[in-house]
Amino acid sequence: MSRHTRVDHAKAAARLMQAPGQWLPVGEYRNSFTASTTASMIRRPGQTNPSGRHYQPAGAYDARIVLTDDGARIEARYRGADLAPLVPARPRGGRQVRPSSDAERVLGQIERGEVRAGADAAREIAARAEAAYGDVWKPNTVRGLPTAQASTTAEVEAA
Repeated sequence: MSRHTRVDHAKAAARLMQAPGQWLPVGEYRNSFTASTTASMIRRPGQTNPSGRHYQPAGAYDARIVLTDDGARIEARYRGADLAPLVPARPRGGRQVRPSSDAERVLGQIERGEVRAGADAAREIAARAEAAYGDVWKPNTVRGLPTAQASTTAEVEAA
């Protein structure tokens, strides 16, 4: 997608009303934040956004975002005047977004070479730190703080 085409929300809302319950494309956005804001405006139209007036009454339309290679596509459906709940449909095309666990994310980073792990990587990091900061990790170079004299309860009460 080279250039964003402005969405005519009046036409989009009219087209959705002609096919109640069917998911139809509304528009494509390069910025997923803009797509998210627009989808929210379709679901909960208000007076703050002039385009929202086309999706009245509030709750009459559903909207979802499908990630594409170029950004995000908004699909919406008209629920009808009775606002009966509809079974959610899976988006056609696009990538499915599934949150990954931390373990899956880190293992993927290691697999792709974005993060190094293991004994060899630890040795390499230690060697770089030693070259940059010197031999600061040797036990005989660490100096402890002087120990404070222990006081007794009687000395504290007398003071």
